[in-house]
Amino acid sequence: MDTLRPLEEVLRYENAEVVYRFSVDHGVSLLDAEEIFLETKKWLWLCAAEPAAKIPLLSEARAVDEMWHTFLLFTDAYATFCDEHFGFFVHHFPRTRAEKEAWEKQVAEDGEAALIERRKLLRSAYEIICDRLGTETLQKWCEEFPARFTFDDEQ
Repeated sequence: MDTLRPLEEVLRYENAEVVYRFSVDHGVSLLDAEEIFLETKKWLWLCAAEPAAKIPLLSEARAVDEMWHTFLLFTDAYATFCDEHFGFFVHHFPRTRAEKEAWEKQVAEDGEAALIERRKLLRSAYEIICDRLGTETLQKWCEEFPARFTFDDEQ
């Protein structure tokens, strides 16, 4: 299969082991982990639906990123999920050292221009998320989840 499945179909996918592992590793209830897994499936569908956009995972959406990391630990299940629902493997590309250093250099050279560029990138990401998944999803990822969930290195 090499076609993107409808979002509703992607959201029906379940993986109790991923949800359980996230719950245990991050000290959240199974119900909360299930909710975060649902939102992560939305994120993955969006990545598959808009591959050319290369939408950055918003730093506020940490819960989604952490769940994606957990899902990736179950490599076979994750690969099968991607193949069956998207027709290809959705890769996770963390920010590299070179990218981090380039950003730091850009900020040092012209902090205002760097922030303007960053805001443009974020605005584009926000628009795609809102257009494809709705403003409620963006609010959940960037406002609700950060208020409800913290992770070890954020404390």
